[in-house]
Amino acid sequence: MLAHARALLTSSAEGGTDYIDADLNDPAALLRVAREKLDFGRPVAILLMGVLAHIGNPAEDGDRVAQSIVGELKAALPAGSYLAIYDSADVNPQLNAALAGYNESGAAPYRVRRPEQIRSFFDGLELVEPGVVPIQQWRPEHTPFGPPKNLSNNLGAVARKA
Repeated sequence: MLAHARALLTSSAEGGTDYIDADLNDPAALLRVAREKLDFGRPVAILLMGVLAHIGNPAEDGDRVAQSIVGELKAALPAGSYLAIYDSADVNPQLNAALAGYNESGAAPYRVRRPEQIRSFFDGLELVEPGVVPIQQWRPEHTPFGPPKNLSNNLGAVARKA
């Protein structure tokens, strides 16, 4: 993936694109590199898309690990910045059973959270409408397709730091 990203990231300074090769489990190191690439004196955005289920264990210690990491990232955001997250919620019994089997296989765990645990990542921020909802409900008017027939277990939101 990194080789592919390097091949694609050949834009000019005016429209610069980059990536950070870092471990979300070490937010201080991630932020240190981000500050070298971004001006944290101006609003920035952090997108955590489908990654938090690999972080911590929501069934242990009040989800302290993930809450701490997201909290450190939120604290680093300058005023006017945004945090966007989507991740899977534990609302589908079939998915929960499949993930339990997967997690017992010895693979890197993928642990879904209760909807209220996902919502809590946005504590202290101003949620953008429509709030924490199934991701298909975000900006559905911009699609040529009809409304979703089945809402997924993937919840997402965008929030702004005042």
